[in-house]
This record gives sequence, structure tokens and C-alpha cells, in this order.
Amino acid sequence: MTRFHGTVRIATAMSGGGFLPLANHLAAVFRQKLPNLTIQTVSSAGGVANIEALQRGDADLGLAFADVTYLSFQGRWQPGAPAYDRLRAVAVMQLTPVQLVVRRHLHIRDVGDLRGHRVGVGPPGSGTAVTAGLVLSAFGVMPGDVRAEALPFNDAADRMIDGTLDAMFDDAIYPVDAILTAVRAGARLLPLNGQPIERLRHQYPFFRRTTIPRDAYMGATSAVHTIGVDSLLICRQGLDESLVYDLTRVFFEALPTQPYLQNALRFMDLDQAPATPIPLHEGAARYYRERELMR
Repeated sequence: MTRFHGTVRIATAMSGGGFLPLANHLAAVFRQKLPNLTIQTVSSAGGVANIEALQRGDADLGLAFADVTYLSFQGRWQPGAPAYDRLRAVAVMQLTPVQLVVRRHLHIRDVGDLRGHRVGVGPPGSGTAVTAGLVLSAFGVMPGDVRAEALPFNDAADRMIDGTLDAMFDDAIYPVDAILTAVRAGARLLPLNGQPIERLRHQYPFFRRTTIPRDAYMGATSAVHTIGVDSLLICRQGLDESLVYDLTRVFFEALPTQPYLQNALRFMDLDQAPATPIPLHEGAARYYRERELMR
């Protein structure tokens, strides 16, 4: 066990999405298994904000999507953006579905029909906001074609219920609170498939096909085909190697025993956990080498 004594700051996300409960459960596991550490959760807007916090040194661990992490590390996130070279990976977590729900009684068959409607695209700084923009663009829906609203997920669900929002995106493992709230009020999940999605997948290979099963949300009448992107556990480069080794070890030991993490395990491929799109932290890499030797 690491002799490191100090504080580990975990960047989380906003309520209504999938990163916040996962980060909070990780924090609880680390507090229980590594009592010599002080574990703090740091509120954030989501994956993009987490990446920025790690690069600045304002957080130590965080969750983010693979596409945004890779592009940020390469300096290709935005025109003129620097390379976020202080990012390091701990593990590929799970394939996270892109979920799009539309308000009841609206005759919307695909993303193209969202033109002229009010759409919640996720809060600024979230990976969902990035994905929503890519999906809308894939269907030829330009920024001026919809009334895009950058809302926290739970606020977007409430707005759908009161009729002041027509649709919302949320990238999260199902069932997620905000989508559950909307579906209970009669909203329905919209499939993300067809030629526009195939072109998007060709352009961004991080997106993969996946399915939201019928029983994911009460009231759903059929499975919904969509796309997903892997979520990652990432850290800042300067963390102590033995510290990251123990954080990685404790995470994998807790997966089959902690109820919430057991749900995450359903969506993980443990053999692919080290196959991260950016370099592994030295401590995580040492854990994976030792795990291989023990097989």
C-alpha cells in the first residue's frame, strides 16, 4: 500500500448525468480502502471541464470521454488549442450510450426533425455538449437550425416536463436520473442510426454502435439503437507513481464487490481497460503489468 499521505481531488460533474454518481462512488471506495488519503470531490460541469482542471493541476483524478480526451491531448480539441500534455490515463471504463429523448406528442422521427425546436445539449464544459453538436451536425442540423440550450441535465428534464424544452441529450450509463425523469413524464428515446450516424462513425471512430434495452426505462416499448463512446478514468501526469498504482488496484478490486460499481462492470471489458487513447500513468501501467504476470 502506498505510503503517500495527502489529498486526492476527484473532479466530478453535474447532477443528472452519469459521471457524478460514478465519481462519488469511486471517492467512497478510495476513502474506505485508502484511509491514509484525504479524498475530496471537486464539482465540475463535466468531462471537458475535468480535462481542463487536470491540465491546470486543479484536480488529480477525473472522468472524461475518450474522444474529447484524445483530441485534447493531441492539441486538436479546438483551432489553436494547446496540447493538454499533462493528461494521463488510468483505465477505459465503459461504453457510454448517447441518449436523446423527445417530449411526448411531438412528431419527431429522427434528429433532422429537431429543426426549429428547443433542444437541451448539456451544460457547458460537458462531454455531452460536444457529442450533441457532432450528432446534430451529422444530420445537417446547423447551430441556427435549433434553439440549443446549455442546461444542467436535471433542469433540462424539468423543462421537458413543463413543456418549455422539446428534446435533450445526455451521455450516460442507463438508467440515468434526468432521462428517467423525462421518460416517466412520457418522453421517448429517439434512435441514433442510419447513414448520418455511419458517416459520423467513419469520421470519429471513437463512436461505436450500442443499444439501450427496452427494460432500461419503465414505459419504454422497444430497444433503441444508438451510439456510444468510452468513458475514461484519467489523472494528471505529476501524481506519485505508487499512489496511482494503489488507486488503480483498489478500483479494480472494488468492481465486483461494490453494488454501484458492479453496474459499471456490466459495461466494461476488463481486458481492454489499459487500451487507452492517451498514455497510461506509470502507476497504472505497473498495475496492468503485474496483473498480466499473475494470470
